[in-house]
Amino acid sequence: MKPLYIDLNKKTPINYLRLLLGVIMMAATVYIYFFSAITRFQPYQLLLLFFFGVYYAIMGAGLNLLSLVFKRFISINNEAIRVKQGIFKRLYESKWSDIAEIQINITAIRIKGKDGSDYQFEYQHLDEDLVHTLKTAIVHQAKEQSITIG
Repeated sequence: MKPLYIDLNKKTPINYLRLLLGVIMMAATVYIYFFSAITRFQPYQLLLLFFFGVYYAIMGAGLNLLSLVFKRFISINNEAIRVKQGIFKRLYESKWSDIAEIQINITAIRIKGKDGSDYQFEYQHLDEDLVHTLKTAIVHQAKEQSITIG
């Protein structure tokens, strides 16, 4: 079976209003600093306005800065299963040879290790097609590795 990688970061659509506001903030900063006689703004205020404009433009273009820095994913291959659920949650990694049983419930998948460890991944926030693909991949790997499915 080919490896499965599911990115859990939410995709943000393009927001033209936010993109326009960001470009306007950057343009206003450049105009005030270089071409205007307005002197009531300090340089740090203009720099802050420019950086907010860059941030708004990036967010309006559909790029989420947190998803570029922090990864959330599920990875299943022939050797192991790896799950990173959130920004502040640890990476869970377990080799198939260390897993005793996998329980697939309506809202979660529970992985029980041979050493008595227990890990639960709740998937109700995922799309139905991703859930089906995830369940299929886990069941397929569990059958290949002779792991009990409950």
